[in-house]
Amino acid sequence: MHLEDFAALGRSGLRVSPLALGTMTFGESFVWQARASRPAAILDRYLDRGGNYLDTGRGDIKPGGQTIVGNYLGQRAASRDRLVLGAKFGVEQQEEGQGREAIVAACEETLRRLRTDYLDLFWLDNWDMQVPLDEILAGLNDLIRSGKLRYFGISDAPAWKVAHAQVIAQFHGWAPFIGLQIEYSLAARLFESELIPMARGMGLGVVSHSPLNGGLISGKYNRRNIANFESEHASPFAVQPDAQRLDIVDALIRIADELETTTARVALAWALARPAVSSTIIGVHTLEQLDDDLGALYVRLSPEQTATLDVLTLPVPSLDLPLVLQNAAPSSCVDYDTIKRRLP
Repeated sequence: MHLEDFAALGRSGLRVSPLALGTMTFGESFVWQARASRPAAILDRYLDRGGNYLDTGRGDIKPGGQTIVGNYLGQRAASRDRLVLGAKFGVEQQEEGQGREAIVAACEETLRRLRTDYLDLFWLDNWDMQVPLDEILAGLNDLIRSGKLRYFGISDAPAWKVAHAQVIAQFHGWAPFIGLQIEYSLAARLFESELIPMARGMGLGVVSHSPLNGGLISGKYNRRNIANFESEHASPFAVQPDAQRLDIVDALIRIADELETTTARVALAWALARPAVSSTIIGVHTLEQLDDDLGALYVRLSPEQTATLDVLTLPVPSLDLPLVLQNAAPSSCVDYDTIKRRLP
């Protein structure tokens, strides 16, 4: 697999690299920037390797990353046409409603920061339940008709809400969501029971984020050095690796040794092989991290290795459907019977 092995996002004409570069943390703070190996160098390396999808996150919360990408593109205007620029918009609990005018304003602010005339992909994040869904969809459709937006998707929303939106869009003849963005890793698989089968059945492409579970299954922390976590994370809100994550890391380390590669690459290779996923977002702070993550494109897990990892975190379906409905439903990305047969 290579970065140039583009996949269509859902039923759209938008084609994206298997690994997307997340840029939201580029301008997060002076501490992060001190650790970063020059954002421009990271962008250069990603694009030189053939990558085309930059996910810039929410500029209303962390605008620095979008500003850095915009300045970068301002000096390399010729590269804009080959890129897929994605961003998010949404509301916080204390904010005003996310009506049509607010949606258009959020898009225009993002365009200014990114120094571009149009966005390829705008993700609705944390939708405002006080605003009618048809008003949100109408605003997004207006942006597409104006040429400021090519496509839009939805992030971390329940399946019923996505299905409801698609029906509304079809009824009005508006552009629909083309993709679903979710957290997806060996340590976060609950979406396999409902959201991913829904996405496959409705023709939505899936973009996953946090494939290393915020670094907790990257191999940085294991049973031998878990004490380092508390010393490095002073915040009481930091999530510490639990027993299940440590089990995952143990298995990743064993498989990495078998394949003579790194733990992070094995975790990413597992995420890249999910049948429903079009692209997986990685976030890096150094060129070394980027090179390590890109190496996952060349890792091939055997069926036995995949089964070993799968069984550690098999999601439990919330509802056992009648047999007739099981046969009619779109297949999940996990074949539980096959996994059990492969296990010793």
